Amino acid sequence: MNVYLDNNATTPIDPRVLEAMVEQLQHSPANPSSTHRFGQMARQAIRGARAQIARALRVKEEELTFTSGATEALATLLLSLGKNGHIITSAIEHLSILQTAHHLEKQGSGVTYLPVGSSGAVSRAQVEVAITPKTGLIVLGSANSETGVKNPIEEIAELAASREIPFVVDGVGLFGKEPMALVPGISAFVVAGHKIHGPPGIGLLWAKASFEPLLRGGGQEFKRRAGTENVPAIVGLAKAIELLSNELPAATERMRRLRNRLESRLKEAIPSILINGTGPRAPHVSSITFPDQDGELLLIKLDEAGIAISLGSACSSGALEPSHVLRAMGVPHDLARSSLRFSLSRLTTEEEIDYCVKTLVGLC
Repeated sequence: MNVYLDNNATTPIDPRVLEAMVEQLQHSPANPSSTHRFGQMARQAIRGARAQIARALRVKEEELTFTSGATEALATLLLSLGKNGHIITSAIEHLSILQTAHHLEKQGSGVTYLPVGSSGAVSRAQVEVAITPKTGLIVLGSANSETGVKNPIEEIAELAASREIPFVVDGVGLFGKEPMALVPGISAFVVAGHKIHGPPGIGLLWAKASFEPLLRGGGQEFKRRAGTENVPAIVGLAKAIELLSNELPAATERMRRLRNRLESRLKEAIPSILINGTGPRAPHVSSITFPDQDGELLLIKLDEAGIAISLGSACSSGALEPSHVLRAMGVPHDLARSSLRFSLSRLTTEEEIDYCVKTLVGLC
């Protein structure tokens, strides 16, 4: 039996998304910037996709920018809005945020990396205390990709609005997993197609705040992101987002039920396990520590049994050091190395969860 529980690394593409992309790929090859009718057909496909997404998110079409992924979108925002000022973020953000923040520090920006503690999230009070007269940007994830613990985005958005500070939200960890609203106070929001059963190589940047382009050259994307658009991927992303209106919140509850089943059955069979993160969590993620076990060895044995999980973020796989997220939460080094991340999707089944539990119990 093959079981895929690494959906925070990437999700399988939805057949309906693939169908929309194939239909687009079968059209005559065309550059959307071309003036002939084939180019204009491609341009119209992008316009239709943008309008479709704008309706789903209840935003203006001109506020949406298509990128190659969430990493590019976040880099665009940070390098534009975060230069020559003070940035507030947390110690457990995705490396695309942390490494860009480190780069900006070298360029003269000030950065505050908020601690999180065992809860796995920051608080509004922490953000408020960290604000200085030079603070020009707050950037935080909606939910951590390794533990699933959610930040109080609405509370921080209210604070950001009251202080007139741009607030960038990395939505990758939660978008598509439960209903989300772009509440007032959020200045920009980032999504990755391959995390919501859409195509890889496509990201979405929604921004009310103006920003400078990272990529310059052509006038694509309202002059905010140069480069020939990936039309099939844009169409696929729009389809993936459209499907969420029908899938959620039923899929949210199904994933939460299966995640809880995984944890409760493992806890019953292996009482020593620890669930990392005590704050409210996304419905599909569980970071579990198996004391006295080698996490990497467990991962290999699970893979041999046909079960795909991870040690943490896929972007840091292969690293000899344990997860920076767990270490920032105060998890001891040995326990961090004994931790595994399980991430479900709306396609995960009860049978797959039970097989995973049975296999783990046999290995431990």
